[in-house]
Amino acid sequence: MTSPAMARIAKDILRAEARLDFPRYRQIIDALIHAIEGGTLHPGDRLPPETTMAKLFSVSLGTVQKALAHLADIGFLQRTRRRGTFVTGRQAEDVFVFRFRNADTGKVMIPFTRVLSVSEVRSDRAWRGFLNAARCVRVERLVWVEGDSPAFSEFYIASEHGLHLLNEPLENLHGVSFHRILGRNFNLPTLRTNHRLQCRSLSAAACDRLLVPEGTFGTVWDVVGYSYQQATTFQSLQIPAGHRPIEFDMAAEFPQSIQTTGR
Repeated sequence: MTSPAMARIAKDILRAEARLDFPRYRQIIDALIHAIEGGTLHPGDRLPPETTMAKLFSVSLGTVQKALAHLADIGFLQRTRRRGTFVTGRQAEDVFVFRFRNADTGKVMIPFTRVLSVSEVRSDRAWRGFLNAARCVRVERLVWVEGDSPAFSEFYIASEHGLHLLNEPLENLHGVSFHRILGRNFNLPTLRTNHRLQCRSLSAAACDRLLVPEGTFGTVWDVVGYSYQQATTFQSLQIPAGHRPIEFDMAAEFPQSIQTTGR
């Protein structure tokens, strides 16, 4: 961790002080996330001791500890006793967009996925604007948690990152995390996601794959995944009515943090 990098982060925090309604620990959170997404901090970088950061940022030790604890909770940092605090990015293998928590046991229910098709596509659909790519690889999947009916997923990544999937037998792709592939093979870990939901008729393809009548009403959940400052994935989940409820647990003071659970 270089001093110039920490000095730039301190300047970002100083500029944020103009927002009097913004808690100081939140200013530190935002400045560190901006540094990670912008490439000032990299996975594996070790942060200075908490006392040093408190002095540099002109805040109390408790404020620094609160900010670092939150960043560790959402996967941007790893705090290890005696070794210190390290940047993790948010590891791609930790990204589960479609997940639920059992209301009785509290256990996180990680979904099963079954790939239906993999193809290279070219069109002017929504994913093109996000991914800034004329051609993408589309993976059609069924996604479900035990005991529930499935949802239909269309997952898009730029062709340069996904052409190798075209040569894989479909059975080799069941349960595969494409976020993990991007992080491991292309150094593009998924650092954050943007969500958009709407209730409308499901697409003809979704109705066909889900074995429901055409025009069936449900929830369409679009998720864009970002690595550093670029969008790398676009996923559209189509969920028929009557599916297990989805709960967005959004921290009141940190609205960028989104956890999806079900009851």
